[in-house]
Amino acid sequence: MWYGMLGHVNFASLKRLRNMRLISNVNIENCSKCPVCVEAKFGKKPFKSITTRKTKLLELMYSDLTDFKNIMSKGRKKWYITFVDDCSRCTKVYLLKSKDEAEEMFLMCKAEVKNQLDRKIKRLTSDKVANMIPIP
Repeated sequence: MWYGMLGHVNFASLKRLRNMRLISNVNIENCSKCPVCVEAKFGKKPFKSITTRKTKLLELMYSDLTDFKNIMSKGRKKWYITFVDDCSRCTKVYLLKSKDEAEEMFLMCKAEVKNQLDRKIKRLTSDKVANMIPIP
């Protein structure tokens, strides 16, 4: 329990906190590796470097829809969708209960940027879509 509450702190720090009597009821000897921490430390191949970016805001946005890998957020959300502007790299993240909410979140993002910047998103791309989609 303490391990999760302290943000997956290492076992040496848990021992130190226990020895300082700041936390109690900690049995570190029987602990095993946390699957979330093991997965987070997997090596990933680097992305290709980008040589050119769009020069105008909202000219191109990237989107990605991903799940939390069998973990739910405190608000019982299992998915998240991101929208990244190519020019500014500004990112918006929305939590979703199901994948069905993705279109609704895109419309919400589109309305938010229209209100904030008085500009429209021109093109949207995703890893699942081969070509960029022009936005009406």
